[in-house]
Amino acid sequence: MTVPTETSTESAVLDWFERALEQPGEQRKTWLAAQDLPDALRLRVQRLLDTECSLGGFLEHSASAPEPEGFPAIGEHVGNYQLLARLDAGGMGVVYRARRADGSYDQDVAVKLIRPLHLMAAPEFRRQMLARFEQERILLARLQHPNIARILDGGRTASGLPWLAMEFVDGISLTGHCDRDALDLRARLRLFLKVCAGVQEAHRHLVVHRDLKPDNILVTRDGEPKLLDFGIARTLGEDANGDPGATQLTAMTPAYASPEHVRRQPLTTASDVYSLGVLLFQLVAGERPYRLDGLTPAEAERAICDGEPPSLRSVLQRAGDADPSRGERASQLTDDLQHVVAKAMHKDAARRYATAQSLAADIERWLQGKPVLAHPDSAGYRLRKFVGRHPLGVAAGTLALAAVLAASGIAMWQAQQARQGAADLREMNDFLLEVTQASDPFDADRELTLSEALDVAATRIDERFGSRPELAAEIRFGIAYSMLSRYRLDAAEAQLGKALAESRAAFGDDDIRSLRIGDAIAYLRQEQDRGKEAEAGFREVIARLERNRLTDDPLYGIVLGNLGNLYLVREDYRQADPWLRKSMTWFDAHPGAAEKDRVNILSNLAHAAHGLEDLPRADTLYASAQAAMAVAYPQGSPDQAILLNNRALLAEDRGDTQAALALHRQSLAMRRKVFSSEHPMTLTALTNVARVSLDVGEARQALPIAEDAGAMADRVYAEVPNGRHASTWATVADVRLANGDTTGAAAALRRADTVRDTVKDPAPSMLAYLEKVRARVCTTPAACPAR
Repeated sequence: MTVPTETSTESAVLDWFERALEQPGEQRKTWLAAQDLPDALRLRVQRLLDTECSLGGFLEHSASAPEPEGFPAIGEHVGNYQLLARLDAGGMGVVYRARRADGSYDQDVAVKLIRPLHLMAAPEFRRQMLARFEQERILLARLQHPNIARILDGGRTASGLPWLAMEFVDGISLTGHCDRDALDLRARLRLFLKVCAGVQEAHRHLVVHRDLKPDNILVTRDGEPKLLDFGIARTLGEDANGDPGATQLTAMTPAYASPEHVRRQPLTTASDVYSLGVLLFQLVAGERPYRLDGLTPAEAERAICDGEPPSLRSVLQRAGDADPSRGERASQLTDDLQHVVAKAMHKDAARRYATAQSLAADIERWLQGKPVLAHPDSAGYRLRKFVGRHPLGVAAGTLALAAVLAASGIAMWQAQQARQGAADLREMNDFLLEVTQASDPFDADRELTLSEALDVAATRIDERFGSRPELAAEIRFGIAYSMLSRYRLDAAEAQLGKALAESRAAFGDDDIRSLRIGDAIAYLRQEQDRGKEAEAGFREVIARLERNRLTDDPLYGIVLGNLGNLYLVREDYRQADPWLRKSMTWFDAHPGAAEKDRVNILSNLAHAAHGLEDLPRADTLYASAQAAMAVAYPQGSPDQAILLNNRALLAEDRGDTQAALALHRQSLAMRRKVFSSEHPMTLTALTNVARVSLDVGEARQALPIAEDAGAMADRVYAEVPNGRHASTWATVADVRLANGDTTGAAAALRRADTVRDTVKDPAPSMLAYLEKVRARVCTTPAACPAR
């Protein structure tokens, strides 16, 4: 049985107290009595409500009511500001209009202080409130955006109470502004785009608002929305156990809260995207999707998590006769816009828009009369969910399927006639369903993985799309990338070569689709240990993008980073760093574009700083990248595994081998989850675990790991020479020697030397590692293998 801690109890008290304050004053006691709460918790909340009442209705009535000792009154100074009037109050704070009073300049601001009631609460409760208030001040200081109310100043009063001064927003709520000015549908959507821009800026700084609602978005007289009240916001990637006051408070507004928020599950930016979806529903329909008034918490949770909201069209049609403005919006509504709202509000966080910027981009497409990317759930989605229950060995194939589906959308965009585009899409989707069904054991003699099914599909492209090179190129590229991810290099080369020829024939040498394939071929050359060809390939793609003024396409930022990564692999950190910086500059100038690629560039920048021996900067960049990856890859990914590996190498350089071993083991576990057992990514992690296990004195445990790595390296690199193959056998030699097997160590070192001789451009670190192991093995001439 789990015993509630004092912290969790105080958090629950605050949560329910804030919910009670949202009820009309005369109904709070009745509402609280109707909730399904433990008696002790209900009593604590009721006492807070009674105390609030005893203060003379301070928050609902005048500012002249009794106040706690040391709490500033109207007319008094807080810092350099004089309090003029109370503006608003919430569960945590009270906000005053104030004016700069030191003669420097004339400026009205909003000054926020902790509610007087909380200052008289139990010590732990009071500590949480102070910590939460401080958290809001820290988060706001990070955010500078025209659609976020800026923090201007902060400090403590003479009695030690924290305060912060914010930009004074003279406006009304988002929905109130739309209704007062009778905005039509398109005007409401253009206003909503600015809200998305503010939310995206917060997410870019890894800040999740967690309480987006109309009252927290005020629209100024000149029509600019401003996000307010980051009181329950939190930073992604921070240690939730480190500061309960800042991260464990669970206050929310249920009507706008995501299913995972209602269930008290960990939150990501997807939760804010859901809240944006609810806001969008309300702006279009004129009411919220769920009616929660009078429901118990359990009933409200079921409604939000399991219930289906009415369609926008049905709500607008129902209210159209009584409200002409809604009838007008109903006439402008299309199925595409309904799909956009449904995608933003999807129960499954993974099915929502990846970012607020992605949601805004689809609305922009709708406003411009272009097809949107949101689509309703389909048989294909259900099939992919089935495949998701069999993850081993199919992760790379699933990524390829997503790439091919995206290619379907690209085909639609490029179609000159809507009818032809629809026919193309149906033809490609039929092919994709055939691919998926090939993994069904009822249609085959055994259950194929999706990766195997894609390999089969590659043999059918010529037959199915022989006369349609524009479609063949797109599908072939997705399947080839799957092969490349699975280290099927020869097969990938065959498909990419055909895809490039088909794309150039259909679209031309300088079309973005042809250049994307060129980038993939350059990466293939890198994996084939053909570094000079890879470098030339990346540089050619960059030059064509620049020459054709395509530098706003995400491919440009990606290929800059790919060239930088090539130099990283060569351990040429001085060349890698400027290319990676240039890539990061591009992503910073294009927020929301290919966010996962941006995170990977950040990780590679950390690796470059490490190589340049700027260890403090490397550590800072690694920490930022790891926090960002927690957002981009909540279930883990190969890129996260690489980051863990690189942080482990940094820990080694700092002499913390125990921490390094723990990180290498985490990286290995993540790679085994994503890749097959016979993949270079798995092999690299396996070798590192063996090597560092030896460093911490676990020679016996390292032996079977090293032997497995050596055998795997011979299989993985059977066709393509690679320096990692030689490093693996050097590790085997080192581990055998530590276990007393000098003969076996010499044999392993000979194997490492043989492999090294086949590598065209061996990395300096690999050569240095071989020599370090050789020095340990060659303690006597007899033990040293001949060179």
